[in-house]
Amino acid sequence: MSFFDRFRKKKPTKEAADDEHITRHCFVLCKSNAPDDLSLAARVVADVFGAGYSAEPDEKNIITITRGNQTVGFLAHMPAAIPGGEAEENADANFLWPNGRDEAAAHRAHVIVTNIGAGNLTPVQSAIVVSRLALVALKLFDGIGVYWGNAGVCNSRAVFEDFCEDMSEEHVPVPLWLRFQLVRTSDDQIGMYTLGMRQFSLMDIEVDRCSLDVGDLFGFVSNIANYLIQSGPVINDGDTVGGSAEERILVHHRPSMVDPKKRVYKIVFEG
Repeated sequence: MSFFDRFRKKKPTKEAADDEHITRHCFVLCKSNAPDDLSLAARVVADVFGAGYSAEPDEKNIITITRGNQTVGFLAHMPAAIPGGEAEENADANFLWPNGRDEAAAHRAHVIVTNIGAGNLTPVQSAIVVSRLALVALKLFDGIGVYWGNAGVCNSRAVFEDFCEDMSEEHVPVPLWLRFQLVRTSDDQIGMYTLGMRQFSLMDIEVDRCSLDVGDLFGFVSNIANYLIQSGPVINDGDTVGGSAEERILVHHRPSMVDPKKRVYKIVFEG
């Protein structure tokens, strides 16, 4: 039985699709203002996407990725850092990237990663394409990290590449697509909230407080996020979730601790 099979009250309800929030872009952080030799672009694209895909660099350091006559996306190298310290701030907030602020601050350029075919794809399919395009950019432009703007999360290259291994519609890398923000509520309790579930026409997830350690809480919330992304908005107000038939953890639809105007899946741990 899967981790969150047990919903014990009302039938699932569906929210209206919100396609305008599907991920079409992300940004790869680079140390160098000038790109390296791009002659390997076709080989890197074939390694990441597979046979049948090709790449065409131009004199403006824009790479067009195609499959036959279809344009898949673009990589555009920009010889400037992402403005306003946005990438550094979001790297600093990511507990998966220790020293993230300092390491992200080393970037002097960035690559705009754009998925052209998002209109014909599901939100998960589009996010996968953007992730693969980012993998190409990391290799071609010697990237140091990836800023996923739709979730306000910036991950190191090592974390991004690690979570992209075996990526598929059945195995989605939620830590790359969502922000998991840790909150310290007291000396012995922590909370966590997500940002970015709107990409998948879903509410975000929040835990106000619990006694789990950081790793267990992250695993629990990421499992719920993964389940919802795979299954849709199937957790209703008053349902319970858990890793076994005996574990019943209540979920409510409540205003967010971050933005009271927004409703979220509020997970309520006892004690």
